[in-house]
Amino acid sequence: SDVKSTIPDFANCALLAKEAGYDGVEIMGSEGYLINQFLVSKTNQRTDEYGGSNFGNRMRLAVEIVKETRKACGLDFIIIFR
Repeated sequence: SDVKSTIPDFANCALLAKEAGYDGVEIMGSEGYLINQFLVSKTNQRTDEYGGSNFGNRMRLAVEIVKETRKACGLDFIIIFR
């Protein structure tokens, strides 16, 4: 799905930041940005594994993005999730 294809995009951007010499990245999951729209039941009307009334499903995208970013950048890179 299109959702799954965005996960490596986040990780790749973080890796580019690491390669450019940054100590870490901040992944924005607040203020109405894409990830926040998945977390909030009012905006997430999906019926697949990324939506529904189950909060675990709604936060799946955020968790997968952070996991993939950690995998791509390693333990020595700061990842802040807001």
